[in-house]
Amino acid sequence: MVFQLNYLKFKKMMLLRCYTQYASKFGKLISGQKIGEDQSTSQSQRRAVPKNAPTTAQLHSFHTLARLCLKFYKEGSSSMWIENSQKCKLDFEGAEEPETKLQTCAGLWRKLESSRKTSTSASLTMQKPLTVSTTANYGKFLKKWECLNKTILNHKITEQDIEGAMQNMQLGKSPGPDGLTSKYYKTLKDYLIQPLKEVCNEIMEGKKAPKSWKEAFITLIPKLESEKTQLKNYRPISLLNVDYKIFADILANRLKRVLNEVIHKDQAGFLPGRHLSDNVRNIIDILELLQTNINTRAVLIFIDAEKAFDNISWSFMKKTLKGMGVGRGFENGIDAIYSEQKAKLIVNNVVSEEFKIEKGTRQGCPISPLLFISVLEVLLNMIRRDQLIKGIQVGAKQYKLKAFADDLVLTLQEPESSTKRVLELIQEFGQVAGFKLNKQKTKVLEKNLTTEKERFQRETNLNVVKKVKYLGINMTAKNLNLFKDNYEKCWSEIKKDLEIWSKLKLSLLGRIAAIKMNVLPKMLFLFQTLQIVDRMDCFKGWQRDISKFVWQGKKPRIKFKILTDAKERGGFALPDMKLYYESAAFCWLKDWLLLENTDILDLEGFNNAFGWHAYLWYDKVKAHKAFKNHVVRKAVFNVWTRYKDLLENKTPRWLSPMEAKAQKRLNMEAKWPKYWEILEKDGDIWRLQSFEKLKDKVRDWLHYRQIREVFNMDKKKGFQVEKSKLETELLEPQTKVLSRMYNLLLKWNTQDETVKSAMIKWAQDIGYNIMFADWERLWTTGVKFTACNALKENIMKMIYRWYMTPVKLAKIYHLPDNKCWKCKETEGTFFHLWWTCPRVKAFWEMIYNELKKVFKYTFPKKPEAFLLGIVGQMVPKKDRTLFMYATATARILIAKHWKTQDLPTLEEWQMQVIDYMELAEMTGRIRDLGEETVEEDWKKFKDYLQKYCKMSEC
Repeated sequence: MVFQLNYLKFKKMMLLRCYTQYASKFGKLISGQKIGEDQSTSQSQRRAVPKNAPTTAQLHSFHTLARLCLKFYKEGSSSMWIENSQKCKLDFEGAEEPETKLQTCAGLWRKLESSRKTSTSASLTMQKPLTVSTTANYGKFLKKWECLNKTILNHKITEQDIEGAMQNMQLGKSPGPDGLTSKYYKTLKDYLIQPLKEVCNEIMEGKKAPKSWKEAFITLIPKLESEKTQLKNYRPISLLNVDYKIFADILANRLKRVLNEVIHKDQAGFLPGRHLSDNVRNIIDILELLQTNINTRAVLIFIDAEKAFDNISWSFMKKTLKGMGVGRGFENGIDAIYSEQKAKLIVNNVVSEEFKIEKGTRQGCPISPLLFISVLEVLLNMIRRDQLIKGIQVGAKQYKLKAFADDLVLTLQEPESSTKRVLELIQEFGQVAGFKLNKQKTKVLEKNLTTEKERFQRETNLNVVKKVKYLGINMTAKNLNLFKDNYEKCWSEIKKDLEIWSKLKLSLLGRIAAIKMNVLPKMLFLFQTLQIVDRMDCFKGWQRDISKFVWQGKKPRIKFKILTDAKERGGFALPDMKLYYESAAFCWLKDWLLLENTDILDLEGFNNAFGWHAYLWYDKVKAHKAFKNHVVRKAVFNVWTRYKDLLENKTPRWLSPMEAKAQKRLNMEAKWPKYWEILEKDGDIWRLQSFEKLKDKVRDWLHYRQIREVFNMDKKKGFQVEKSKLETELLEPQTKVLSRMYNLLLKWNTQDETVKSAMIKWAQDIGYNIMFADWERLWTTGVKFTACNALKENIMKMIYRWYMTPVKLAKIYHLPDNKCWKCKETEGTFFHLWWTCPRVKAFWEMIYNELKKVFKYTFPKKPEAFLLGIVGQMVPKKDRTLFMYATATARILIAKHWKTQDLPTLEEWQMQVIDYMELAEMTGRIRDLGEETVEEDWKKFKDYLQKYCKMSEC
């Protein structure tokens, strides 16, 4: 405890150090000024205030910090800062003064009184489910689990552990009661890591946690599509202190590593390598199975738990961890943070009285979801082991359940008896663990029940419905409605959004960003969880709607392939929905190729006549056409056939001839040797390994001869010597598989646009070729000189000659006049309007002369540099950012006077560059780029303004 007190003193010291730093920054100006005082300074005194003096708002923030330091130091209390603010953060650099105030004291009192009543009412209601009133016998539920790796869980916490947890903390999140944000810890990590390490290790040894770790603010977030007036439809989120979250995050990372070995793969939530899509895929496959086996009576029960996270018993949770064998040190860590918890509720920015919490896992705590699934696994194991509960039978396997955290679905045969037994287990488990079934929200889909349907509802008190929403997917008892209920419904909502957004004045890049940020995530969720699209017509319609939005109903000026191409290849990175869908299909196809996830393979291939690789490589679909009479198999196989020859032009290394030629059984073997395991190279020739070497992999001599026969046929096509793209991008990686496959398919899909027609036209106009490396440099680094979309968009529009010209307009509308708008003499071609027109040439000469004054040296005046930003070596690297800003500004000003005879003036150009300079400086502050970097970019331009311009005029 001595060190705990020292740790709190250390937090005070670091907070006071922040105060000292800001006091030093503001200097003497602060020492004599108080917020709210009427400063009676003379006009001459006000003129003497330096340019970088803090604003009133900054001083207000500073004095708030001073008061905070004083309170922290005197009281040692961590409950501060959030008394009147739900966000509870101070911005010392750019704080704004409050703009609105209540007009009368009476109005202020009414608002506060109303908020207090609401807060008190909500607080009393919240306290009921957060206190525990029962003790129970846990013995029958707790069985010794597999031995865990205690070393991982219990070794001493290191500085690297704490630094890693700090790096994982996101900026901009609301802090806990002590008001210290994650930025505070990241900034002062060199000072904080050592004391934090000592505190954390003391806790693991059995010492108590700091009192501030027991505290939390609870804020309520409404659930989607729910009645906002009902408190039960709100989700309580705990705002916890960052140092607490650092400790909990370290424990969570350790627990996550061992839970993968303990938690059954039926639980897909919160563990690495497990995906929500596995659950949806499982249910779709079961519905397909039951649609074929019409004599099998079954139900799918979608369990809804009442306040699942908030009702978990701490005693049961701790005994569960002990039963898992997590070790004493880890148990101490959990005991320290899950005991004597206190919280205050924030409602309408009013803080309630403090109340105790005696059960539930905090939503907002990094380790909370892992603790929950550990407790829930006890119930799930009971259901799996119970012989009275009959799951969907496929050969020797039973498929009883799937879970994603507390979203549990049961798939049961013998509906009445199995369901009754499940309900009994849930009730018994709930009495000791705090898990409570919400029967009103629990839904049931039935398959092949006719007269028994009403009896089932009567005996179980569960509602049999026609449609249910599970993990965001609308499901019915028949998979035929999946596309209509999900894809069509989602796109109709997207179309409405596109119509609304089309009325906003968004730029071209802004509209593309809207597609990436708002449309793609919705569709990508469906692509990953619902692989059922067997016809490509829908993608053409979706592409048409997107194109209409991007081009505002006008004719496209840039090819769709170029729009979708990657930015490093000169594209705009507009999402290609078809390619994203196909990339997601390959993620599902991965199971067919690797032959490792036998649970999915047995269920999805319940009526296959051949092995999976026989369909994929040996075209057995022609012999067994019923293979495609399955909503998932048909959709995924169609994607494979489109890319098979492109991905594998020789016999692949991943192919298993044994699986392809084996007699099909309902339940697959766990391990199938691939070609890369059974072949050996003799010089340049591939040979099948000898029978002696393959003795462990084949059944007998006859089996070996069968494999040799298949090998001799495959040898005619040849074998892959090196790993194929399919292996390197799909089969081997464990993360980012979808994005890898999308990039691969996109590259193949746009390869005919590698050398773009616009590049050829530019070479023809300027009279010489621009090196391809220069184009690539422009796409990868050249456009990144700014965060301003207007400047980036101008470069891309120039590359693809986006602007309409008199020649083009005359051709489209059959106009008699195609002369230049500026000189009225020559044909108004694109290059003439931008470079060779005498009046435009004079404008560029003026800009060129000004830039020579800025840089204080001369350089060639090349059109590709001024029009495209392809600078090459003519401008030193340190001056390129300023050059790009200056020339892009000139182009934007020409575009503003596009269809007129006018041209921009020097003053317009100077003022516009100044605006972009201020924007760049503001961006640098926001992104913490460092004042030196931004100052270096603009120093020469500022010197130029002081020397050649009157600052008052500019």
